[in-house]
Amino acid sequence: MLSAVLLAAALIGAELYGRSSSINALAAQSQTDASLKVALLTAVLERPRALPLLLAEDQQVLNALSSESVTDIDILNRKLERLVSGTQAAVLYVIGKDGLAISSSNWREPISFVGNDYTFREYFTRAMQKGTAEHFALGSVSKRPGLYISRRVGSAETPLGVVVVKLEFDQLETDWRDARRPVYVTDEHGVVLITSIPSWRFMTAAPVPQTDLAAIRDSLQFGDASLTPLPIMRPDIIDAQTSLVSAVLPGNGATEYLRLFASVPTTPWRLEYLVPTEAPIASSVREMRLLSLAVLVPILAIAAFLLRRRQAAAMRIAVELSMREELERRVVARTEDLSRARDRLQAEISDHRDTESRLQVVQQELVQANRLAILGQVAAGVAHEINQPVATIRAYATMPASSSTAIKPNR
Repeated sequence: MLSAVLLAAALIGAELYGRSSSINALAAQSQTDASLKVALLTAVLERPRALPLLLAEDQQVLNALSSESVTDIDILNRKLERLVSGTQAAVLYVIGKDGLAISSSNWREPISFVGNDYTFREYFTRAMQKGTAEHFALGSVSKRPGLYISRRVGSAETPLGVVVVKLEFDQLETDWRDARRPVYVTDEHGVVLITSIPSWRFMTAAPVPQTDLAAIRDSLQFGDASLTPLPIMRPDIIDAQTSLVSAVLPGNGATEYLRLFASVPTTPWRLEYLVPTEAPIASSVREMRLLSLAVLVPILAIAAFLLRRRQAAAMRIAVELSMREELERRVVARTEDLSRARDRLQAEISDHRDTESRLQVVQQELVQANRLAILGQVAAGVAHEINQPVATIRAYATMPASSSTAIKPNR
């Protein structure tokens, strides 16, 4: 019974320890993976950031914004088209100070940005005010999400317009999707911007306050997205950068994941990385259970052997003690029997002595009686012998004198 309890306790302890150690090891490894993903994302972000700065000082951009002549705009269109093909930018375009796009790298395409009004876009208004801006949004024309990096052309007093680079993350998301571990990036409001699971885009990592939600929807930053919370439940926080969650992926049921957080440098974004825990934890628990059994079973076997020996020794001692007690009981009983026999013997000896004493008395009385009888016989004999002459004498004495002379004694 005790062995079963110990084995059960050992297996439960092995499961808890295996789960804890597996989560810690998985967290350390996954934190490294998350850091690498953040580094890759940062590299993707940094490459196109120099383009607005360079284009804001480019003479052809200045000419097109200043003159807005068809020739200058056509030259700028062709230049932007060449530049975008050699960079990772999705689109390069130039917006006049009135908010209308005058030139774009996609000027030949049906979804050309040329002529569209972008005064409602935050990346335009903020760049006009502060000189530079970065804004992630759903394209109003292309309907494709991306990061808009903008820079003002001209001074704050006499702005000429804004240069915008749109960066899309299709290749990055494809690379993340191939790893089969959910990865997504959220903004300061918790809205998912970049993700390896397309259906999660523009969902929220946590419920957004109604005031912020209304402002985001009014700005059309994410189009008509519902901004519903992600299907992630029951977060169990381990530390500031790690937690255990239950997430429902498309086509799958609820599964436990280790969620890691990592800040993206130079942005208010945060990368969140989900690592499945079922297989690693099961493997670690299995190893810990096998290890605990490998350690505990020999110990229990040795303990059982020693306990068996101890029980055998105790049983042997108990048997010997019982035999000793039985022997002592028999000795006591035999001693009592011997005592009683001794008492009977002593009584018999006493009786024999009394009998012998009485016998001796009787013998003495018999001897005395015999003596007296012999003495009587002797006395009778002596009396007879005496009585005969006495009688004769008496007879002589009584006889008359005449007759006495006639009788002569024989000589």
